[in-house]
Amino acid sequence: MNIHTPGGGRVATMAPSPDDLFVVTTVAGRKVSLHTEEQFGHALKLAEAAAIRMAPVPVTIKVMSLTWAEAQRFGLIPSDLFKNEAPEQQAEWRRQIVATLWGVVYNCNQAKPRADALELLKELGES
Repeated sequence: MNIHTPGGGRVATMAPSPDDLFVVTTVAGRKVSLHTEEQFGHALKLAEAAAIRMAPVPVTIKVMSLTWAEAQRFGLIPSDLFKNEAPEQQAEWRRQIVATLWGVVYNCNQAKPRADALELLKELGES
């Protein structure tokens, strides 16, 4: 989808896919913002407003949705994120992740995120 703005600017984007977790916004090939997938609409509005503000210079702003693996390949998330954590810190991260996943299971009204959370809990041996 393309959104053309006054002054010749353009916001280029594609609708998010079910596995996307992040939204990255780029201008001239450089990352300018990173949001969660839930903030896709907000990121799109910000990009459109920026393209309008940059007039009369025609600019293309890209708003892309990414999976975890794609974000790692683009260098937005380190592949060794938890490498140097102490065992206590790793246990705390696990506790927080498990609590968050159970929160999704109990509080989310969409079937796909609930199913994904349950699947992850099974993989972690928590369900």
